[in-house]
Amino acid sequence: MMKQLIVALALSAFGMPNVAAADTARCTAHPIASGYGADGPYKAETKTLANPGDANDEMTIYLPQGARGPRPVIFFGHGFGPGRTETYADIIQHMVSKGDIVVFSTYPMRGVTIDQRYDSLWQGFEAAAAQFSAQMDLSRVAFIGHSFGGGAVPAMAYKGLVEKGWGKNGVFLMELAPWYSYQITNAQIAALPAQAVQFIEVYDNDEVNDHRMAIDLYNASHATDRFYFLTQSSEACNFTADHATPGRNGSLLQKQYAFSKPFDALADWVFNGNAAAHTALDKMGEASPEYQPLRRSDTPKPDHPEDFYRQPWTNPKNPRS
Repeated sequence: MMKQLIVALALSAFGMPNVAAADTARCTAHPIASGYGADGPYKAETKTLANPGDANDEMTIYLPQGARGPRPVIFFGHGFGPGRTETYADIIQHMVSKGDIVVFSTYPMRGVTIDQRYDSLWQGFEAAAAQFSAQMDLSRVAFIGHSFGGGAVPAMAYKGLVEKGWGKNGVFLMELAPWYSYQITNAQIAALPAQAVQFIEVYDNDEVNDHRMAIDLYNASHATDRFYFLTQSSEACNFTADHATPGRNGSLLQKQYAFSKPFDALADWVFNGNAAAHTALDKMGEASPEYQPLRRSDTPKPDHPEDFYRQPWTNPKNPRS
């Protein structure tokens, strides 16, 4: 069973890229050159740091070169598999280009329990916050994760926001195609600050993680502002919104619309207090004659039966089922 889990979740993080050509006559997606979704001015300076909870992998901390003053911090949890930063190079580079620090923590794959992986992920976040505290504004933070890391976001946020007191001046969570969530109860979810904006995103061609995991986290949330988005594939653009969309999916353009654009609006709203960014985020879930993959739902329902997914909701490994 553990071997099947390792294979399934490793494939989720390292999916095959989408490289076929789009139908340029029908595709209305164009590279985003300015505004939300476009890269910012900063280049990344990388630092490595030993993770006290993972002797096999070093963490990577990305600092925006030339950014003035302490910067907001993104704590990122990767999908199940080796802690390879190149899997998420596109979205990491984008976040740093906007002036944010990104902490890419790690956890062991084999010979440990899921709880031990969570503990390793958190120990890495905590060590990075201690080592680079002078450069970090820990009053403005985000917890972002994909797949295994997405399911870990609530527990990491609880440790950071409730136990450590981070995020007093702005915080948001992004759970991307989350796997099962451990070390978090409904009471702990309710204890998260109400101002912590929650953004949950799933993908219409994800056959790995049951959308019911994402729906559970959305329904359990007590956030004043919460968003549930389904990312849709586009036949005309040859965009496949699969489980690997934030990672090894080969379409950078799809990532601009599915990740970078909403991330930028969230950060501008939460970190900078720009109320117009909230409006922009709302509009990303509306139908448009131009390419717009995101569809928002306030009452999300599963699109497929559980047997469609390799990791269904009622799996005995799911502590929240």
